[in-house]
Amino acid sequence: MGRVETVGVAALLVLALSGCTGGPPAPAQPSPTAAPSAAPVSLETGTDVGNGRPAVSHDGLMVRRRAVIAVHPAPEADLGALRAQLERAAAAGGTVLSGISPDVLDPGVLEHLSPDLILALPPGSTSDDAQKLAELAFGPEGSNPGVEHIHAASVLVHDLQFTVQAADPAASAHAIAEEGILSDALGNYATSLKGRTLTVSYTGPLLSDALVESVRNGIARGAGVEPATVSLVPRSTTGEGVDLSREPEPAPEPSAEDSADHEGHNEGAAPEDTASHGTGTDDSGH
Repeated sequence: MGRVETVGVAALLVLALSGCTGGPPAPAQPSPTAAPSAAPVSLETGTDVGNGRPAVSHDGLMVRRRAVIAVHPAPEADLGALRAQLERAAAAGGTVLSGISPDVLDPGVLEHLSPDLILALPPGSTSDDAQKLAELAFGPEGSNPGVEHIHAASVLVHDLQFTVQAADPAASAHAIAEEGILSDALGNYATSLKGRTLTVSYTGPLLSDALVESVRNGIARGAGVEPATVSLVPRSTTGEGVDLSREPEPAPEPSAEDSADHEGHNEGAAPEDTASHGTGTDDSGH
């Protein structure tokens, strides 16, 4: 997964969101499925802080820690069945899982894992909770033939709420959905209507300041108002946020040469992509 390609896509999104006035964008092409890894099953925990962290000033309560479970299934495994196993194990303990983009993971983790399934635990959960849930769902390491590799981690996510006043909020939400720009920029987001207020909520990978402003412009365009009237606040004002100036930078994505050298010397070994393995991290959650 090349860095140049990632930066190029982000730049195109910013340009599209800032100045798109034409017809609907071309449908996004599905990402190619990564080839199955030959690495043995292992269960790891760590703290990953985003995929090549962008320039972000919207932090504090707008940035939260979330525990995630990323699964790389064995070849021909039933992905739906694996997700159902995780959700059943979570439900038994009163936990509700939610889907989230793999881009919340560190680039080094993505390089080696390329998860086909990633789910987030509720706010307040830790990576240790994620590891215990994965073990409950899939059994001890190496015991489930459908699972090739699992990564349990604490990641940083943006937890944002955009609000705008519109003459017809339902029509505005429809216009935003039809244009498709928020879907391209945010992936998953939720809308809610109350009176003349349209709210767009997002929890996912950290967004650059430029992309946040472009999202604001897209919402304003759909509502027929000025971008300055679109407010941006944390989705929740309780709990503990994150000061990004105090967070370590994410590990860089390994180069192709480094990856080849690593595979040549450690073939079949679980990669050391986190500071601790199987011990969890001491995080505070949402």
